[in-house]
Amino acid sequence: MARTLRVAFVGGPMYDGLYARLPGFERAHGLKVEIGFKGDHPALNEHLAAHGASYDLVSTHSKYAPSQAGFLRPLDEIVKPRELAAFAPSTVELMRYQGALLQLPRVIDSKILFYRTDLAADPELRDGYKMITGRDLRPPETWDQLAEMAALIKQHRGIDGFVFPGKESGLFGHFYEILESAGGELFTPDLEPAFVSDAGRYAVSLLVRLYHESAPKDVPNWHYDQVAAHFLRGDAAMTTDWPGSYHAYQNSPAVGERFDVAIYPVGPSGKRRVYSGGHSFALTSGTRDIPAALELLRFLTSEESQTHEARLGSVVPSTAAMQTVKNEAPAGGREARRLAILDETMRDCMAIPPKFPRYPLCEDALWESIRAALLGELTVDQALLEAAAAVRAVTREKRPLHGVAHKSAPKKKAVPPRKPKLDDAPAKPAAKPAPSKSARRKAPKKPKAVKRAAKPKPKARPKPKPKKKARR
Repeated sequence: MARTLRVAFVGGPMYDGLYARLPGFERAHGLKVEIGFKGDHPALNEHLAAHGASYDLVSTHSKYAPSQAGFLRPLDEIVKPRELAAFAPSTVELMRYQGALLQLPRVIDSKILFYRTDLAADPELRDGYKMITGRDLRPPETWDQLAEMAALIKQHRGIDGFVFPGKESGLFGHFYEILESAGGELFTPDLEPAFVSDAGRYAVSLLVRLYHESAPKDVPNWHYDQVAAHFLRGDAAMTTDWPGSYHAYQNSPAVGERFDVAIYPVGPSGKRRVYSGGHSFALTSGTRDIPAALELLRFLTSEESQTHEARLGSVVPSTAAMQTVKNEAPAGGREARRLAILDETMRDCMAIPPKFPRYPLCEDALWESIRAALLGELTVDQALLEAAAAVRAVTREKRPLHGVAHKSAPKKKAVPPRKPKLDDAPAKPAAKPAPSKSARRKAPKKPKAVKRAAKPKPKARPKPKPKKKARR
C-alpha cells in the first residue's frame, strides 16, 4: 500500500496550477498525497495554528513563517547546499528566520501596474486629459498622477479608474508601499510604530481619495480575487496585481488584448516601493516520513515545477527556470516588458516586512483602521493613532504564540476601529440596545420597586409575614 503524505496548501487561481502536477509525483514515487486543507492564506494560517504539526508538508510565506516557527522543521540539516544553489541567494535568505532555514521558496511576489490600453488610446479621453492636466495620457509616473487620472477616467468614461483591495493584506500592502514611497517607515528599530507621520497621513489620505473618487463602493469588502475579477470584466481602467495572476489577464475575453503593464508609480519622496514577499513550502515538526516529505518538497520547488509556475506568470526563485521563460518571450512584446519590469522591481523596489512572530497581527491592526478611514468611520489621524495603539499592544504582548498569530478578521478584538463607537461603548449601551439582554433580566426587580412605588406600598403592608407571625 502506498505511503501517504498529508499536506495543507494555500489555494486560489495563482496557486492551483502547480497542484495539477501531483499525480505525476505520486506515480513516480509510489506515494499518495492527501490534501487535508486548502484555502486562502488567512484561512490556512488559522487552520495551521491549531493543526500545523499534524501535516507532513505545508504552504507558508516569508512573513508568516516566524509566527509558525514553533511547528516548522528547520531544513539546514536535511537540504543540501547544492540544492539551495539552484535558487537566487537573496530568495534563500528570505526563507530564513533567526538564521534557520524554515522553508524553501516557491514564488517571489512583487506587484506591477495593469492598465487598459484602449482607454489610453481613446482620442476624446486623451485630449480631455491633456487639456485638464497638461500631460499626455500614459501610465502614471507618480501616485498623485494615478489618483488624478483615475478620477478623471471615472468621471468622463463611467468606469472605475482604479480598483484595489479594501481589506486584509491587500489593503495593508497598498498602505505599506505608499507609506515607504512617501519616505515613511512602519517601525522604529525597537518595533515601535513609526507610521503616525506625514508619510502615514499621505498614504491613508491617498487611499481614501482613491476609494471615493475612482473605485467601486464595494471595495472595502474585496480582497485580491474580487479586485482582479472586476478588472478582468472590463470594469476598471487600472489595478495592481501579483505576477502569478498574469495568465488570467492574458486569457480574459474582455481585456486580454486591451491591457498592458507598467512599473509602479513613485511617491512624494521619489522612491518606488512595492509590497513584496515569498511563498514557500515547509516540513513540520510532526512530519512522519521525512525522506518521503523531502522528496515532495524537492518536487514542488524543482526547476520543472518552477518553470511551470513561471510560464503561468509567477516570478520564481530558480534562476534556470526564469531564464527559460525569458528566452521564450518574444522580443519587444508585452511578456518581455513585464519580465523586465519585474526584474527592475525586484532589484530596486521591494518593500519586505520585518520578520518577527507577531508581525501578521500588526498587519491586521493596520488594515482595519485604514478600512475604517475609507468608510468614514475614522478621520485619517484617528485611523493612524488607533492603528498605532493596536500595533503597540501587539508588539508588547508577552504571552507566547502558539502556531500562527494571524487570523481572519471577525475574531480580531485588538483593533476596534472598524466599529469604533460600538466597541468603545460597552458602558454606554447600558442605556441603549446592546445591554438589553442583561437589562431585561434585571428589569423585573427595579421596575417593581419604581413603577409600583405608589401601589406596591399598600400591598406591601398586608404582605409582611411578620404580621402573620404576630397573629400566631
